[in-house]
Amino acid sequence: MQSNKPSRLAYLNADEIGAYLERHNGHVLGVIGFGRTMPLPAAACAPLWVDIPVLGGQDSSFEVWASEAPVVKCEHQNMCGTGDGEVLFGSLTLEQRAGDTLEQLAAQAYMRIFAFIDHFGYRNLLRVWHYFPYINDDENGLERYRGFNVGRHASFVANGRSIGEESVPAASALGSNSGSLAVYFMAGKQPGKAVENPRQVSAYHYPERFGPSSPIFVRAMSATLGGQYCFFISGTASIVGYETMHQGDAEKQTDETLLNIRTLLQQIPDYDPAQGRMLLKVYVRRIEDLPMVQTKVQAEFGSACKAVYLHSNICRSDLLLEIEGAYFNDAK
Repeated sequence: MQSNKPSRLAYLNADEIGAYLERHNGHVLGVIGFGRTMPLPAAACAPLWVDIPVLGGQDSSFEVWASEAPVVKCEHQNMCGTGDGEVLFGSLTLEQRAGDTLEQLAAQAYMRIFAFIDHFGYRNLLRVWHYFPYINDDENGLERYRGFNVGRHASFVANGRSIGEESVPAASALGSNSGSLAVYFMAGKQPGKAVENPRQVSAYHYPERFGPSSPIFVRAMSATLGGQYCFFISGTASIVGYETMHQGDAEKQTDETLLNIRTLLQQIPDYDPAQGRMLLKVYVRRIEDLPMVQTKVQAEFGSACKAVYLHSNICRSDLLLEIEGAYFNDAK
């Protein structure tokens, strides 16, 4: 018998999504679809679709955030979200028109996000996901991802938000095949606790050779969502210090990435993988690396881990994969 109690996070395929949304009607915070679009049951806000191919035999994959508490629709300045009294989930897309730069779109996106979460009283940005096409391409003499970082940084400064552990969220930025800048996020009435990786330099302290403005994210964020412990894992790759390791070697990059995630998880007090749920999104630049990556991820986390594999470009052109996700523990 299937439980009517929603998981905070579920990764679902096309055969599962409809029944799940109907069963948890009124408790769904947000739905993000990857791959082929398809009609879905009505939810508080329309699903956010991201044009990234799903690997492993599925045409579509769905990320669904839900709450045990009833959710309330929140709309402000043409942005739609849902809140449950503890966390606020929202999303937006910004089309890049002729003459626009990704730097401008990133600044606009964050100005709207900050206005949205402040308006509803969820000031603490916990986790942000970003997707946009041509992530490694040049735009006005600067890689698009680096231009995105400039715009994000400008918005933090304009909103008086410090760039440090006290106000920086966990985050990831991946390349989509087409479409707009797509962003979704979770914010809380209570702050989370930032977690950094001792093997890596904090992203917001990267040297200038990685762009005029550093990326703004912490490596992980622990938070309590509806009484449940959640450990958000930012996009994690084969980086030690601030340098890419094992260029051109997908197998060694996978090992290094998993070691970085292992190092983050070891900072959870009393971490016990048998007591929780691990859900991952694994982004692979080269399809031919998929079987090797799948084997290593399963060996690391076991069959209880739910992983979705996506074909995507990574924020650095010399990175061949990136892994992000969340660990939940009801007992903490």
